[in-house]
Amino acid sequence: MAEYAPGTRRVTHTYVRPYYGRSLPMTVKTAWTKENPGKRFITCPKFEKYKKCGYYEFFDDDLPSDYYRELLYDEHQKVKRGNQRNEMQEDIEVLTMEKNQLVHELTCTKSKLELYDRLFRILIEILIIICVVFGMKVGS
Repeated sequence: MAEYAPGTRRVTHTYVRPYYGRSLPMTVKTAWTKENPGKRFITCPKFEKYKKCGYYEFFDDDLPSDYYRELLYDEHQKVKRGNQRNEMQEDIEVLTMEKNQLVHELTCTKSKLELYDRLFRILIEILIIICVVFGMKVGS
């Protein structure tokens, strides 16, 4: 357990000032494991990045029963899933907009193809008429 200098505030925002000889300020984190949901603890800032420092100390006491522990964990998971649903809803909205844009582009492309098809038929008919007229002149 870390010892604190007399008169030193234990928590200063997200950092803790333990008095045990380390030069780095300790970081306050919250555990969301099934065993310790919502339980705050302090740890070395290098812990997450390097996984070398194994020092941590819990601030909060254990919850009074497994019922409360499971209840808090389940509620946290519901919030987490709700955030994921919101992100998925945003993705769905973006994909819907992209789909609508592609449908519009497809409609425009179909219209152009129908126009080109009509123009091609008209040109073929004109070509046939020219061939018939020149064929009549050549034959006469």
